[in-house]
Amino acid sequence: MNERYLSLRAHLKHYSNEVDYEFKLEEADQIWFCSRKNTKRILRQLKQANLLAYQPGRGRGNSSKLTYPISFQHEIERYIEKCVNDEQLDLIAQILRLPIPKSWVANSSKEIRELLGFQRDDSDSRDVLHTFKARDITTLDPLKVSISLETHLIEYLGDTLVRYDSEKDCFVPHLAHHFHADETNTVWTFYLRKSVSFHNGEYVTSKDVAYTIDRMKTSSPSYSWLARNIVKVECPHQHKVIMHLDRPNGFFLRYLSAINFCILPANVEFNEYEWIGTGPFRLKERTAHKLVLEAHDTYFKERPLIDEIHFYQVTKDAAKTVYLSGDENATNITPSNHKINDAGIRLLAYNLKRQNIIQQPSFRKAIYHLFDVQKMAQELSMEIKEASSFEIERSKPPNKDAKRIIGLLEEAGYHGEPIHLYHFDNYYAVLEAEWMKKEAKTYGISIHLHPISFWDFSDEGMEDNIDILIMGLALSFDKHLAFSYAFKNKALLFNRMFHPDVEAFIYKKLEDFEFESEKHERDKLMQEMEQYLQKEFALFFLYHPIVTRALDPLIQDVESHSFGHLDFTKLWLPS
Repeated sequence: MNERYLSLRAHLKHYSNEVDYEFKLEEADQIWFCSRKNTKRILRQLKQANLLAYQPGRGRGNSSKLTYPISFQHEIERYIEKCVNDEQLDLIAQILRLPIPKSWVANSSKEIRELLGFQRDDSDSRDVLHTFKARDITTLDPLKVSISLETHLIEYLGDTLVRYDSEKDCFVPHLAHHFHADETNTVWTFYLRKSVSFHNGEYVTSKDVAYTIDRMKTSSPSYSWLARNIVKVECPHQHKVIMHLDRPNGFFLRYLSAINFCILPANVEFNEYEWIGTGPFRLKERTAHKLVLEAHDTYFKERPLIDEIHFYQVTKDAAKTVYLSGDENATNITPSNHKINDAGIRLLAYNLKRQNIIQQPSFRKAIYHLFDVQKMAQELSMEIKEASSFEIERSKPPNKDAKRIIGLLEEAGYHGEPIHLYHFDNYYAVLEAEWMKKEAKTYGISIHLHPISFWDFSDEGMEDNIDILIMGLALSFDKHLAFSYAFKNKALLFNRMFHPDVEAFIYKKLEDFEFESEKHERDKLMQEMEQYLQKEFALFFLYHPIVTRALDPLIQDVESHSFGHLDFTKLWLPS
């Protein structure tokens, strides 16, 4: 069915048939992102196809009229039924991206569920996982990524020289089979595995490592700090790389293990739509609304047991309506729930560069006591662990006293001026922000909500109008690298809102933190920075989310991965 036709009826809410709908041509211009000339041409084509009747408005500025021969709900349900019969998930996903009532989808959700989950092609025994995602992919460039899902996907596409072993708290060889440092810890030598192939079939050499380092050093400040201590790179031969540092750095191997440092080919210009790396999956297809990962058959480590993963973008309502299941009797099956307890942290940050009421510590304290995490979790039916630290192991319920709020507001001199709260435009973030607005209103605090997209998140200048920001951080298994990354990456919005004095303190302590070789001393420095930030009420920690992911119960060996996601390389389906 014509995609232009579907988007027109969905966005204009032209649901009924035999009704004259008035509309202006500029509405169609905006929906179709095209010129007036093309809008008129498309309308004529839809009329010729008997999908609608179009009556142009008479005279400048007058409304045109549209009528339709069939109700939109009936048309959608009939179309979904045909797509299900033809097993065309791409076309179903196209329908599920439309802003239509979710009840129209619910009638076919059983049949759609049967197309999701694991599907085995008996002709070549390929196991394919089909799943939905509720938003666009922002970027898959390792030097621009700042969102957890995209970071997680890059972990499947690329590999680093070394990897962090969270169980042993040490670094193990990966693309490099061996490495060592000289007695000064300023000259590091890495020996590359032989016959490690990129997705295009070419082998990894020392020149690729040198290229990746140079690309990192000349990138934006968000990530160039990962390579800032490397002053010289030597490539004596194809499988040997020598890196010279300007001084010893206890964090050097942590930097190299960050997925942003995945090795890219030197002779191919990076293109995130034609991703070439060495990872266990390769990028088979990427469009505006679909992403396909395919197992890298010649991967130098254990090949993934699953052959392909297909991600289809749909609306949030559609994603919630259709859960992931591949069982034939999907209506009688309960999905297998897998909890990830250490999925990151939610925090509230103040913009200490704004010259308004936010500058008053008493006002910031009032917001601290107002945000009762346990009350919110109970009212919104959320499973969380209240946070007082970056690390879940150290977190304890903080002491809050709602009786202090009114006195603190009076002390701050607050008189009802609007407070601008920014948050992501996703389901739980919206609920969270609306809950805070409701709570604040009971104390006479006027909060204006500003949902932002993932695309807006790293825009320079976005922070200028923010008073309060609520956001989450998804963490890698290496908590010390994650801590340093969180406060050094200026792509993360809260980092651009600190007062210069606070920023200076953080950078001084981070430098001590990164050059400290003893783990327990780094832990002390982490706690010192956390306590300082909360004492200054520059930010405070809200909670650690407990993430539950529903999967087809037939899927075996489900393990959590970093950044609060599942490890797709381990999944498999019994025959």
